[in-house]
Amino acid sequence: MDSSETSCFAICPTCEAEKEHQIVRKREVGSGLDVKIQCNDCSLVHKIHIRPNKGVKLAFLLNDGPTSSNVKIEVDDDEMFRVEDIFEHDEKLWRINTIESTQNKFMRKSLPERIGRITAIRFDEVRVKVTMTDGDISNPGLIICEPDRVFAAGSIIEYEGEKWRIRSINTSRGSTLRGKFDAYKIKRLYLQPPPPPKKAPKTSRERRQAWKEGTLGYNPNPEKK
Repeated sequence: MDSSETSCFAICPTCEAEKEHQIVRKREVGSGLDVKIQCNDCSLVHKIHIRPNKGVKLAFLLNDGPTSSNVKIEVDDDEMFRVEDIFEHDEKLWRINTIESTQNKFMRKSLPERIGRITAIRFDEVRVKVTMTDGDISNPGLIICEPDRVFAAGSIIEYEGEKWRIRSINTSRGSTLRGKFDAYKIKRLYLQPPPPPKKAPKTSRERRQAWKEGTLGYNPNPEKK
């Protein structure tokens, strides 16, 4: 709270809701403040106590591709942590993957006092594993990209100077032959060579068939090229 402020919002005990209050008096208490305020709605005068948050050291396991590191990060003691939250550390973005309690149980959210360790995955760039299959030969690979890059099953992408078709996409829910997903949700892409380009129709019959299939675009007279 700034020393120049003359009003604030706070929970009024009488109104039982957050209301605007006029600041009557402030008194410094250590590194905090005791503030006497008056509710604008019911005129009740009461006190609020403002104290700075205490910093605590919290254990994190940060996974950055093939490397992992255990670090201690100072956080506020009243900060709520949730699975899939994004935070910044060491000029990088991280996404919370798991929250483990001091009793070695997994939680969806918690305050620091109950947390034993948080596992987080680097988020500002993600590593998408790929498997390239050409005939009987399969080779592994890796695409490093932004987390929101979209990959669609059936689409053609360029990888290592060659074009590939995404045959299927594997996520935490299994593999699928259709749909599109953000890179950070993908466990692996399965690639295969794209189908060979269709030969240009030569005869009138081939042109009529291509016109029916829509491969010639708008052509009111399929007999002509």
